[in-house]
Amino acid sequence: MAKKSMDYIEKQKLEKQKLEREYGTIQVRKMEKRKQLQKIMILLSVVSLMGSTIFGLGKVFTGANTQPSQRKTPTAQSTLTLAAQEKGYLTVLEREPNNQTALEGLVNTRVEMNNLPGAIEPLEKLVKLYPAQAEYKTILAKIKEDVKGKK
Repeated sequence: MAKKSMDYIEKQKLEKQKLEREYGTIQVRKMEKRKQLQKIMILLSVVSLMGSTIFGLGKVFTGANTQPSQRKTPTAQSTLTLAAQEKGYLTVLEREPNNQTALEGLVNTRVEMNNLPGAIEPLEKLVKLYPAQAEYKTILAKIKEDVKGKK
């Protein structure tokens, strides 16, 4: 084993001498520094990749064990923000009644405000305008079911 490592060291020395003769000592030192820098960068990249992967997996596993939370009651501050968003979407819909983004935003805002009956009308419009979007139909059915359950 010791003989193999000695042979390896000798080969490295011979290779370095050959490179020094071909490129010069200064150029070989620059190449060695670059090589060391490359190794450090690769190591940092691998460590950061592993860290972000572990962090992401940790969130997945901890999130998988928790029960989905019930719809939260909006706070006073968030209610004001949501009301402003709702007003903004309504303003857009006055000018462009079939604007898909504004309709979706209005539905989402009203759901966040726990105004499920108010979310039905724009959702019905989305279902009518975009019948191929099965997601709209599913959400509409769920909201109507929730509204019936509250009555």
